[in-house]
Amino acid sequence: MTINDRWGQVCALAGALLLLGAGAAFAQLQSGNLYGKVTDQDGAPLPGVTVTLDTGEAPQVQVTNAQGDFRFLGLAPATYGLKAERRGYTPVDDPHIVISVGRNTNLDLTMTKGYEETVIVSEESPVLDPKQLHPGAIVSQNELQKIPTARDPWTVLQGTPGVLVDRVNVGGNESGQQSAYIGPGSFGTQSIWSVDGVVITDMSATGSTPAYFDFDSFEEMQISTGGSDSTIATGGVVLNIVTKRGTNEYRGSARYLQVPGGTQSSTTFTKNDVPAAQQATFAGGSNKINQVEDFGGEVGGPIFKDHIWLWGAYGEQKVSVQTLPKIVPGNPAQSTPNGLTDRTQLPAWNGKLNAQVTAGNSLTFVGMNSAKEKTGRNAGPTRPMETSWDQGQFGGKPTLLKAEDTQILTQNLYLTVLFSHVYGGFFLLPQSGTGPDVPAAYLDGTHTWHNSFAGIEIKRPQTQEKADASAFFTTGSLNHELKYGAAYRVATSVTSSSWQGGGYILNGPTFYGNSNNYAILSRTAIPEVKTKYTSAYVQDTLTSGNLTANLGLRYDRQGGDNLGDSVPANPVRPDLLPAVTYAGGPIGFTWKTWAPRVGLTYALGKDRTTLLRASYSRFADQLGTTPANWLNPLRTQSYYYAYTTNNGNGHLTPGQIILPGVGYSSNVDPHNPTKFLLNTLSSNVNAPVTDELLISGEHALLPEFVVGVNLTYRKQSNLLQEDLLVFDPGTTPGNGYYGRVSTRNDFTPVTVIATLPNGSTEPVTYWKLKPGITTAHGYNLRNGDYETTFKGAALTFNKRLTNRWMLRGNVSYNDWYYSKAGDRPDPTALLAGGTTDGNYVNQGDVVLQGSGNGSGNFRNVYINSKWSFAVNGLYQIAPDRPWGFNVAGNLTGRQGYPDPYYINVSAASTSVPNPAFGGETVQIGKADSNRLDNIVDFDARIEKEFTFQDFGLTLGIDCFNVFNEAFVLQREGAFHVASAPVPSNAGFVNEVLSPRVFRFGARLSFK
Repeated sequence: MTINDRWGQVCALAGALLLLGAGAAFAQLQSGNLYGKVTDQDGAPLPGVTVTLDTGEAPQVQVTNAQGDFRFLGLAPATYGLKAERRGYTPVDDPHIVISVGRNTNLDLTMTKGYEETVIVSEESPVLDPKQLHPGAIVSQNELQKIPTARDPWTVLQGTPGVLVDRVNVGGNESGQQSAYIGPGSFGTQSIWSVDGVVITDMSATGSTPAYFDFDSFEEMQISTGGSDSTIATGGVVLNIVTKRGTNEYRGSARYLQVPGGTQSSTTFTKNDVPAAQQATFAGGSNKINQVEDFGGEVGGPIFKDHIWLWGAYGEQKVSVQTLPKIVPGNPAQSTPNGLTDRTQLPAWNGKLNAQVTAGNSLTFVGMNSAKEKTGRNAGPTRPMETSWDQGQFGGKPTLLKAEDTQILTQNLYLTVLFSHVYGGFFLLPQSGTGPDVPAAYLDGTHTWHNSFAGIEIKRPQTQEKADASAFFTTGSLNHELKYGAAYRVATSVTSSSWQGGGYILNGPTFYGNSNNYAILSRTAIPEVKTKYTSAYVQDTLTSGNLTANLGLRYDRQGGDNLGDSVPANPVRPDLLPAVTYAGGPIGFTWKTWAPRVGLTYALGKDRTTLLRASYSRFADQLGTTPANWLNPLRTQSYYYAYTTNNGNGHLTPGQIILPGVGYSSNVDPHNPTKFLLNTLSSNVNAPVTDELLISGEHALLPEFVVGVNLTYRKQSNLLQEDLLVFDPGTTPGNGYYGRVSTRNDFTPVTVIATLPNGSTEPVTYWKLKPGITTAHGYNLRNGDYETTFKGAALTFNKRLTNRWMLRGNVSYNDWYYSKAGDRPDPTALLAGGTTDGNYVNQGDVVLQGSGNGSGNFRNVYINSKWSFAVNGLYQIAPDRPWGFNVAGNLTGRQGYPDPYYINVSAASTSVPNPAFGGETVQIGKADSNRLDNIVDFDARIEKEFTFQDFGLTLGIDCFNVFNEAFVLQREGAFHVASAPVPSNAGFVNEVLSPRVFRFGARLSFK
């Protein structure tokens, strides 16, 4: 046998062992664990105790070992009953053990000698968890149903320490669109979404989810924001949603909730609250509700008692809002004083089948489908209805399918394997329609679109195979819980985008001071990329006395391929942009990362009611489509820029194109439009990494009431950087030459004077290419040497619903800034840090994440707050009296987001190769030199519960924005440049917090 053969067998054996999966490790994404110890009245371990757990399905039975320990792993979140029995000892019965997703519940039971009646444990099961590996929040079923929220996951995220969301959802006025958000020291692109243990994260809109959800299908939600858990890949916000399941009892519920637009108050924000220059055009500034409906039902129970259970649900939200109004003086045809109607329907179904195949084997099948039907997406002051999108889903394919099998081989070895398929796909079609007769879009001098818009079709399927294992053993005085596992996931993305009518038209006189408009001829983009994710981890949790240590190591390999495709020619001038074919190829790099995780927890005192924690963790960013298709020339549309005599009617004809034009976009060889110019890659492009240090303490005031303080330090490094490709005098792009990477010596500074709204002036310096240096606007991708630093602190408190009240909340401080500016060739400070990877920033600037412009009218929201808080709670008033009722509240607040000042610098004076790019948006001063209003929002609820034998009826009224506040949420930030007198709308108010509104609801339940 050769050495290579022996190594092959070793690797095969290692792989086979790794594919033995387990409930505990993997179940942290969808379930919780119960650990217990039984002692006698003298404190000595008691072996041989039969412990029976009433799960609501098939009872689970364990026998304590020589150390008196028992464990039940992979439990669905619920309240369980447990009974401990041994001949010669008084039985112990604990009827209210609460299991939460991602949390370990630890019990200490004492049994006394004798044959007395069963001892009933009256204390609540503890909330403290010495094996907890990550900060964040666990949102229980009681909180999901009884706390007033807009009933989508993004509103729940606001209650997590350090998590900030781009919008304020008042009664559902923002429920038709996903929110952008950040974690403590992490961009939204590093967020992970998981449903019932399946990672469903959309890798093309990295950090978002392909699904909208039926809120009543949730059993529990877990949100983590870091820590030493090796099963979690990134340091972003990880949101785990666990859906309900069937039990041995038939249970179900149905609900109907409505937010009538007629209950909405008038806003307290008037024309007098906006700048004088805006008052003539201001007609309001909030997305008002026409009506929001939320209805559906769920039911579950046994098919074969103790063996097979089924649960299913259907729910739908219907959201109708009026988008931001607009008045155009002297042009009532373009005015929308009442806004435009934006309608969204979010139907969803869920199903789950559980089977106890044998005493030690369980099988689970999950199916989910989430659709979105929307008319008027992105409608607003600058997007009239004909340019807004109608959104829909590609039919016939469920959003999620999962099969999972768990095998308990022995009391000390648990195995789990999983297979899943996720399908994300939708289309965005302009209301103008599609086809050869649709006119080209036109952007007028007021930044308003007309005629039509681009259309987009997206398909994003994923498959995943995952296996995990947990083994328990002891070495001397140390107890070990060894977890290990591996996963393989493939995500494919195919996105087709094209402009109607062969391109779009820009108003030249207003934007560029030219007599002619600009025609931007386009060729379809179809980036197709397949990304592949292989991961493995090993983690040992060691306990000895009051000390718990977690030692983990994670390996991630991320790569993929660009897939080939063909695109048709431009329909107006096919000679300028002919049909082309791309053969495909590798993405050009593979990210391989080893990530160590170390955590220590020490319990103080005999009762262990205080925990002290410290951990170090390294995280690697997840590879999204944007860097993966960097070398794909079809990743963006191809453009040819020309002057045109078209006056904006949109019907472009060949004779209206004035040649020669002003150039091609960066992915076209100007010498041969059938050939491509490409971006380039530096050698060894690696994954950006985050190093995290956590220190925290928790104290249990009561077993079910815990307060804590968390301190977080994070350093992001190895971030991706884009450097402009340039051409020396005498060289031009084409024939396979893409240019060289620019250096600082290629640029020269230019200073302009910006006039601020108060009339003061401020010099602003940006950099342009020196004479003779040219560019086709291609870029080289590499790892830059700039860094971000995050320092955060949070005070947390959590009281489970007992003794008629519950409470959860936090007060957080966040300081996230660029601690190193990097070695950029072009040091121009672009608005909000340029791209979300932090390119083009000033050292010391706060880190911003913009909400982008694809998610409603949120083009000027930049997330960053130094402080925030969130508190929610419930109190049951006289629950034993016929007239008793519940009251609940949800209070959130944060520092106003930055409103950065900026100027638009003419493309003719910058490194941008042609006017169609619109120049650069250069930031004035620090990103947070100006902030929007601080926000404090309070929502309240009152409900009455009626019980009729096995049925219950709950009637509730929610009030959102109780105090009818009118905080400014968006302003325009573009300011006047003295050297280029372009009209400025700087400081104009774009959005105000939506006024107070009520929701009425009824819920019928049975069991």
